[in-house]
Order: sequence, then C-alpha cells, then structure tokens
Amino acid sequence: MNKIDTNKLLIDIVKEDSRKALGCTEPVAVAYAANVCAGYVDKDDIEKIEVILSKNIFKNGKAVKIPNTGASGLELAASLGAFSKKTSSPLLVFSNLTDDTIKRSKDFVTSKNVKVNYIDSLIDVYVKLNIYAKDDIVTAIIAYSHSNIIKIIKNGEVIYEKQVDTHNTSKKSIKDMSFKELADIIRDMDYSDISFVLEGVDVNIRAADEGLFGYGLGLGKKLKELKDNKILPDNFITDTRILTAAAADMRMGGGSLPVMTSGASGNQGVGVILPIYIVAKKEKLDDESLVRGLFFAHVINRYVKEYSGKLSGLCGCAIGAAIGASAGISFMLDGSEEEIAGACTNVFANLTGIVCDGAKESCSMKLSTSAEESVIASYLALNGVVSDANVGIVGSSIEETIMNIGKLSHLGFSKTDQVMLEIIDK
Repeated sequence: MNKIDTNKLLIDIVKEDSRKALGCTEPVAVAYAANVCAGYVDKDDIEKIEVILSKNIFKNGKAVKIPNTGASGLELAASLGAFSKKTSSPLLVFSNLTDDTIKRSKDFVTSKNVKVNYIDSLIDVYVKLNIYAKDDIVTAIIAYSHSNIIKIIKNGEVIYEKQVDTHNTSKKSIKDMSFKELADIIRDMDYSDISFVLEGVDVNIRAADEGLFGYGLGLGKKLKELKDNKILPDNFITDTRILTAAAADMRMGGGSLPVMTSGASGNQGVGVILPIYIVAKKEKLDDESLVRGLFFAHVINRYVKEYSGKLSGLCGCAIGAAIGASAGISFMLDGSEEEIAGACTNVFANLTGIVCDGAKESCSMKLSTSAEESVIASYLALNGVVSDANVGIVGSSIEETIMNIGKLSHLGFSKTDQVMLEIIDK
C-alpha cells in the first residue's frame, strides 16, 4: 500500500470512529433502526415494535439514561426513534426529541407495545427491528457498527441491501501494521489533513463543563469538591479524573450535549481525548503536537478493537481508550518506540480484567480511573518504568500483548459476558 492510500485509510478510520453522538451509542443504534423503519409507514399507524439484539447491545443499552427523558430502556429508545422526525445524522437521532414525542413514546412503552430480546450467538453489534403498522411490516437491520444499515425490508420485499465483505476490509490492513509503522506514518501526515480531530476537544470539554453541574452519579462534581477541600491533590492528573468523570456523568445521566466518540464509543471518546488535551495543556504543547497525539490515539484505539471487538466482556474504557490515550500522550511527548509501547503495556498490566457490566451512570468511575491511569502509565514509561515482557497478559511486544487481549476477550470473557447478562437481566 502506497503512502497516499495508507494516509487515506487512516483518515477514513478516524473519521468513521470519531463522530459526535448524543446519548449512549447502543440505545442510539436501536433508535436509529426504528427511525429508519418509521420512514416507510404512517407513524399514526404504528401498532407494535419488536427488537432483536446482540447480547452486547442489550447489555450496554438496558440501564443507561436516554437524553432529555429522565428514563432508560431499549423499549423507550425504539419508541423514541419511531415517533421522532426522520434524522440525517444517525448518532444524533435523540437530538430530534420534543416533549410530545417523549410523552407519546413513553405511553407506547407503558402499553407494552414494544418487545426487546437478545440472541447470544449474534455478532457484537447487531440490531434487527420490526415495525408493525396497520397494513405494513418494515424491518431494518444494523450490523458491524452502530449506524450501519445493511438491510431494509418492507412487506417481505428487500428494498435496500448493503453488501458487507468481512474478509477484505481496512481492518486487515491496519492489523498488519506495527505501532512503529503507524507512528512513522502519522508523524509525516499533513497537519491540515488530520486537524479535524481538534473538534473533539471542544465538544468533550463542553460536555465535561456541563457535567460538573451534576448529572447521573455526580462523580465529577464530587471529585472537584474533594480537590477543592484538599482531600485530592490539585494537579493535572486529578483534573484528568475530574473532567472525564464529569463528561461521563453528563452522557450517562441523560444530558443534552453530544460527545465526540473514539472507536465508535462516546465514553471512549472522552477517555481518549480529554487526557491527551489536559497533558498537552500542562506541557504547553502546540496544536500540531496535540493533533498528532489525538490522531495517533484514535488509530491505536481502533487497532485494539480489531482484536478485542467493538463490544465485549472487557471494559472498553480500560483496554481501548486508556491504551489510545497512553499511546497518544507518549507519542506527542516525543517518546521513543519503546516508551510508547511501554506506556500501553503499563495500562494493560494494570487495568486488564475490568469487566463491562453494561452502560450506566457508574461508568464514570471506570472511565475516570482508566483516564487517570493512562496519564500515569505514560509518564512512568517516559521515566523508565515498564512492566516486564512475557509476564501475565504482557507479550514480547505491544502487538503480541494486544493479540493476547483479543484472545482473552473472545475466549476467556465470552462466558463472563453471558454470566453478566444473567446477573443484570433480572
């Protein structure tokens, strides 16, 4: 692959993975599928909605608050999507909600007109939604990513179908690259081609500032009070924890502001972007250094996902976002190849094993812990402290360690994921 093709590949990956999203992306996926279906019927004729999900979409969508509603539930997400106006921005489907739409949707759910179930054997990201109207049945299927419609069926006739080649995609190319190759490529990319990642800083800082007023668990607000009362240290590492917690509080608590995603996850976007920005600010780095650090971080988060999957039994904030953030921090601080890999190794040696028990308000705890540790892991590596190779989950190289994470995710934690579902689906 030549330089132009490689640059385009990486830019396309980051643009795909880093987009503004309002609300948790699992309920968003369900709402978007319903919104698409509803575009083929008269909304006043809708009688029933049925939803079949992958276990991971179900797990992450079950308990998280939906923006501006004060409520949670995939049944409500489906109903809101069906009765809100047609969206042209899938991840912002909840931005179209009105008071009338919310009331109508809640009443529809209360009348038990929405059924949601999951199937264990489906791929990580999968939504099949049926809308039953008076004279019509419409089905939409989302697969592989949260806004990727692959099929629409109306009254038994396929009216849209997207061919998905799971064997010949960009995934193979990025997995074939090493950390060093990716770092070398990104160092040489034109700043103007990748500066779009700066928008994520503005978006996620606004979300964090709003979260400090108190949403959801209120963790960010309380951590700030602890800092102000000199219980927590007053430094940039504590600020990293506070701001990531606050942004997650806002998002998980049903706030009305979007966040910029990473790896197609809002919480991971917060966990990638804010630590890097805070370190860049502390170190007085220029925008170009910040941009290259952010871009590298998004790419590394995606790199991990190619092995672990987009959704799994392992917490993505720990094994994905924190790795991306530690890589980006070390990269923009001119770390060597060994130091960048070492920062990521430190995170894996520390945080691997944190389980994903679904998206909810307390995600701000795991996210803020992971974000803080990504900063510490980077400075440790830059100062000569790196976990030993070939010990535990850590392999002989960072690439081998990530392969080990993939094995752990798919083989070791598949059973954990099922047990977790049995626990939370009471």
